[in-house]
Amino acid sequence: MRLPRLLRTTSFRIAALFALIFGVSAVAVGTFVFVNVKSALDREERARIQSDALWLKGEYDNGGMTDLMSAVRERQRNKIAGRLDYSIFRSNGERLIGNMPQLTLKSGWKHIDGPPDGDEPPGELEKLLVYRIPLSKDLWLVVGDDVGRLQSLGNDFLRVFALGLLLALILSVGGGVAVSTAFLRRIDSITRTAEAIIEGDIGRRIALGGSGDDLDRLGATLNRMLDRIGALMDSLHNVSTDIAHDLRTPLGHLRQVLEEARQRAASMDEYRDAVERGIHETDAILDTFAAMLRIAQIESGSRRAGFRRFDLSRLVSSLAQTFGPTAEDQGRNLSAEVTPGIVIEGDAELITQLLVNLMDNAIRHTPRNAGIVVRLGFANANAVLDVADNGAGVPAGEREKIFERFYRCEKSRTTAGNGLGLSLVAAVAGLHRATIAAYDNAPGLRVRVEFPGATLNAQQAETHSAQGELFVRGRSDAIA
Repeated sequence: MRLPRLLRTTSFRIAALFALIFGVSAVAVGTFVFVNVKSALDREERARIQSDALWLKGEYDNGGMTDLMSAVRERQRNKIAGRLDYSIFRSNGERLIGNMPQLTLKSGWKHIDGPPDGDEPPGELEKLLVYRIPLSKDLWLVVGDDVGRLQSLGNDFLRVFALGLLLALILSVGGGVAVSTAFLRRIDSITRTAEAIIEGDIGRRIALGGSGDDLDRLGATLNRMLDRIGALMDSLHNVSTDIAHDLRTPLGHLRQVLEEARQRAASMDEYRDAVERGIHETDAILDTFAAMLRIAQIESGSRRAGFRRFDLSRLVSSLAQTFGPTAEDQGRNLSAEVTPGIVIEGDAELITQLLVNLMDNAIRHTPRNAGIVVRLGFANANAVLDVADNGAGVPAGEREKIFERFYRCEKSRTTAGNGLGLSLVAAVAGLHRATIAAYDNAPGLRVRVEFPGATLNAQQAETHSAQGELFVRGRSDAIA
């Protein structure tokens, strides 16, 4: 892996940025600590020197030169007061006691270079901080201490801090390189997968590391997107094939009608009959395309923006009442068992279309005297809608296929329809994130749709139950 590419990765840049921020912060904190510690030590040193000098001046004031000399010798002999250096000078610069070099005799502090006392590097002088105080008009007391130790301590601190900072920066950059290398490997894996898909390997998917990190979540999301794209491509391929197959028959009929009219029609009545049959075939083709466009519109998800909460129980009861007479006219018995007060969020118009298609499908594909039951219940915050019949049913191997476009169990296709009714039902269910499945009703078929996120209006349910508004039309024992 080339280093310049590594340096351009986001992870390395983030690591380098954090290393820079850490370095600047560490330098700022270290400087603050160093300055404050050095200042505190300097104040403590000055206080120690000054207090000792003032104490010795008090000795001189009380006992004269004799007591002062005695106190100085005792301090030098016993090494008390932290081994301070003492010197007494006359105003003319003559040194009476001590070994400090000559200096300007002026009250206050001064840094000077003194003679070595053995703890300095070879060839270097002692670094003294001295305090000058007048004892009398002719005498000066100079008290000092070696501050080279403090300077050495400060230099040691700076050296250790610099080495620690350098080590931290090296570890930060090294960590950034390691993280970036791992990041690039995973990015390369995603890139290779994308290139394979571009080359035509549609089934290829991104390998997940199993750590559950951001890249794993991104990979899982991309895999779901690829699965969805693959499903749409398969659906598009199937739709194209189905369109070519299912529209061939009505187009062939239309051409046959026109051909017969051209060759055999001898009167206006025969032409009018041919035109009517042609219009009928054209309407069937247009209905097919309208259904396909409606399914495409539903699957696009654009209708989700208009979702509102509505009373599903009231809608199901109303539709069952509306379809009851139609079912009776065609020799079927339709009944409804509805739990009142079930509310869901969705598009009431589309749910109406879903239920109409399910009931129409049950009426269309069951024999006379068959029973159809529409049930709506509430379980685990789901609205459970069942449309069941006791007709011939659907073979187990075809129950999942009946929701596909243009799929019809009746291979001869003598029954009216275009095979898109249940496809639209599946599209509406998908838009509402509902699950849909077909089951054996023993005998017959039961289609179940479960809408998530439903709520039960208990007060409304009790009111409806008290008023006896549960609709049951037809024989209650029509089917089990």
